[in-house]
Amino acid sequence: PYTSGRFDPPARPPPRRMSCTPTLAWAQRDKTIYITFDYVDAKDVRVKIGDKALSISLKQGDKLYAMEDVPLHKAVSPADSKWFANDRCVQVILSKGEPDWWDVLLADKSYKKFVKADWTRWAEEEDDAYTGQFPGSDFTGMQADWDDEPDSDDDDLPLEDLDIGNLPPEES
Repeated sequence: PYTSGRFDPPARPPPRRMSCTPTLAWAQRDKTIYITFDYVDAKDVRVKIGDKALSISLKQGDKLYAMEDVPLHKAVSPADSKWFANDRCVQVILSKGEPDWWDVLLADKSYKKFVKADWTRWAEEEDDAYTGQFPGSDFTGMQADWDDEPDSDDDDLPLEDLDIGNLPPEES
């Protein structure tokens, strides 16, 4: 509109606070899904775990990161799942409803570019680590191997030939 011969632009609305989508790293085991979102100095961290949905939101500086009710690939047990946040990341540990292999984390393919594999925790379905069975983790027979000799055999050794040199006086 024109006022007094000048063009006054309309008042601009305040800038809208757009939310950013966090990039998640995930890995899985037989009964567990591990999700990590790395950040620095976030505030107001919120995580909501549903039967087949996950929500994460936090503020980092002037940015708001949010994923609201994103559908998971399969059902999880919210009662057995947990999450925690520290000054470097949010970690979510989901308890799978059924212990089987997930090909993807999220059912919604539009989030594919925001989800990557966490190679530091990854285990293939064929790996022993996937089910928690590590080679050599069965220690049941080791105690028998260690106790093949009595412990008192060292008590009878002669110590007279040892040269202990000049020792400082004992304090009392």
